[in-house]
Amino acid sequence: MDNQKILQQFIDSFQDNAIRSRSYYPEFRRRWEAVIRRAAESDEVYFDTASDSVFTVEHSFAGIETGFHFDQMKIAEWYQRDLKDKHVVFKPQKLKHDKQGLHFHEYTCSYNPNAAEPALNDENRNIIAAAMPELPARLQIVYGNKWVDGRFNAFLKTRLSVYLIDTDYVPAFLATPLEVCLYLFLMDYCIIKENYTKVKDEDLKQFLHIFKASPMLRIKKLL
Repeated sequence: MDNQKILQQFIDSFQDNAIRSRSYYPEFRRRWEAVIRRAAESDEVYFDTASDSVFTVEHSFAGIETGFHFDQMKIAEWYQRDLKDKHVVFKPQKLKHDKQGLHFHEYTCSYNPNAAEPALNDENRNIIAAAMPELPARLQIVYGNKWVDGRFNAFLKTRLSVYLIDTDYVPAFLATPLEVCLYLFLMDYCIIKENYTKVKDEDLKQFLHIFKASPMLRIKKLL
């Protein structure tokens, strides 16, 4: 989708009263708008989105229609490195499988059993998921979709072992500055919408990526 159209959708998302009513709204909007405008104007691409190693997730939330491109080879490389760090980035989890599909606690988990994933081979048959920035919360298998169905037995095995990417690190595997910024902005949006009735503004503010200077925004020089 055209970056300028996404930018307008981003601006329109601030009409939500749950966002506008927060005491920190002016600063929240000013900071995010500056970051996202710069990202929308950038021509930088971190990797070729047409590569066989890219898994694309079409995404719609808060009136923003976009797509997130995940670099599966980078995910595999980081996973191998993360083994030495005792799973700082990739957290081992168990998903439940039933007639309704895959679940992790109250979250649903989507996957595409028909994904070809030609860049993945049998040397690293892990299944890796990422949290998607939407409500209700949802996980998405971004590595190893084609292996999911083969892990189940209707009578004996109803749990799926996966690795869940820590949310702060998900942007490391995305294709453009705009994708990185939109992912973190929408995560902030979710945090506010889920918690504003239960948590005071001054307490909730400290959990928002734009105020705690997300490492990915700093590393990718987007702040």
